[in-house]
Amino acid sequence: MRQSEVKIGGEYRVRIGDRLAPVTVLRRLEGRGVARYLCRTGDTGREVRATAARLRPLPGTPEAAAERRRAWEARRRRESQNPPGTYRSTPDHTPTLTAPAPVPGMVERVRHDVPVERLVGRNAEMVRRVVAGVHAAQPWSVACRAVYAVIGKGGRLRGFPRHLRRGAWLAVAEEHAANRAQYREVMGHGPIPSEEMITAAMTGDTVARAAVLA
Repeated sequence: MRQSEVKIGGEYRVRIGDRLAPVTVLRRLEGRGVARYLCRTGDTGREVRATAARLRPLPGTPEAAAERRRAWEARRRRESQNPPGTYRSTPDHTPTLTAPAPVPGMVERVRHDVPVERLVGRNAEMVRRVVAGVHAAQPWSVACRAVYAVIGKGGRLRGFPRHLRRGAWLAVAEEHAANRAQYREVMGHGPIPSEEMITAAMTGDTVARAAVLA
């Protein structure tokens, strides 16, 4: 959602783990940068912090209709500006390269001599939305595959500069780590494997088994 649409006392939804929890916005938190809000979940009564981008409108509300309309318009603009196989993040885009940093619990070893391009705009939002749909107990590799399923279609990923590809996987690690931290903050313990993960582990999925036994 847009920050201008968030109302104190309003009811929205936010993804926590593998579910969309109903929340009520209590107040806006002090601080610079992206505005954050203190919310209370309607089903557990726990408090959680969320940005406007993480809040989702309730189905059937005018805010939900406005968000669907914006998503449709954004998709139409992307399709007209970025044909398959090309990359263009913004008009006259000049990338800013930075040295990568490890992400605890995700990426421990990085090459500081190989820079990455930090994702911005719709690229960053795409990663945020895709990773939000990955269970917090899943490993980083699963989150990467979920993002690859979106940006790798038709071989488009091969057209991205190397520093942007590295920046995308680092962004996945950072976002997935943030989701795990939020899960732990809200639930009071680390992510618990879902029933789907346990079933996959029992049927021989090695990735799921490693996640369940972690």
